[in-house]
Amino acid sequence: MKTLTRMLLLFAFVTPVLADDAIRLGNDAWPPFILEGEAQGTAEKLVCQALIRAGRNCRVEVDDWDSVLDSARSGEIDGIAAAWRSAEREEFLLFSEPYLTNRIVPVVRTDFDRFITKASDLDGMKVALVSNYAYGEEIDQLGDGVTIVPAGSSRAALQAVLDGKADAALVDELVARSRLEETGYDGLTALKTVLAFRSLHFAVSRSNPEAQAILRDFHRSYKLMLSDGTVNEILKVDWLATDFGQAGNVNVVMRKGLSLDDLSNPTDSDSVFALEESEYQAIRRPNTGSAQVQYQVEGKSYSKLQTALEDVFGKDIVCKHQNYTSTFDCSGLFNKSR
Repeated sequence: MKTLTRMLLLFAFVTPVLADDAIRLGNDAWPPFILEGEAQGTAEKLVCQALIRAGRNCRVEVDDWDSVLDSARSGEIDGIAAAWRSAEREEFLLFSEPYLTNRIVPVVRTDFDRFITKASDLDGMKVALVSNYAYGEEIDQLGDGVTIVPAGSSRAALQAVLDGKADAALVDELVARSRLEETGYDGLTALKTVLAFRSLHFAVSRSNPEAQAILRDFHRSYKLMLSDGTVNEILKVDWLATDFGQAGNVNVVMRKGLSLDDLSNPTDSDSVFALEESEYQAIRRPNTGSAQVQYQVEGKSYSKLQTALEDVFGKDIVCKHQNYTSTFDCSGLFNKSR
């Protein structure tokens, strides 16, 4: 089996580990999550940085998806960096808690003239799907009126649409955005309709005797990465919505190191990247008020956005900024006698 292998030789400020002890993970090329060559995709960075923080080394091997599944099933590799959960895969893999959520959207030709607002609107269409991807019930149970066009990868699924072999390809929103920026995809566009949500997991082979310990280390480190803004930095998002493992809570974490001019306004839901489906739905509900949201900045929690921003940038700068001067209470600043 020929693979492209990348070794992370970074060490956290913990007891160092030997390269031979590296956790071997597999994945297919899945930009922007998993990249070929020396560059690291976002999923690889998230998983491996969490493991490195826990004192474990991490190596990702890129191969075709069927081979990755076979290697994980046989125990040839220790696990998979980015995978969707399914009952079949749980027979040979232990899955982490979700660390991201993939939003599945249709990619169509720019001259496509039908409306797609739900999965049933695909009826009568030829739809390209990647073989052996666990799309979930919404997609797996498409009606008999949908003709499935099997593809070996997301790239191949998009190419099927370009070539007229499929009317639409169903891919992750960020994958679509990444691919459509490449040369040769000018004739395609990704629709904003989310047809399905799929939680993204790190998975460890059940044959690995340390599987449970590896997952515990990952969960502990990843929670710290969420709270200190590291996940924002890797994903390159200004604001990240997460519940920190406590259902019903909405915590919005701010990216570090940006000026107020460069920082988007989190009161616009499109400016907030939701880690899971529940947060995605919550920040778009009309009744989600400020009292239900906590803001996290460099590990510190705030009940009000204004307080958080003033603590970082100063009240004078925040209250005079065009994004906030009409919405924040700045009476204490502007009503001062001169």
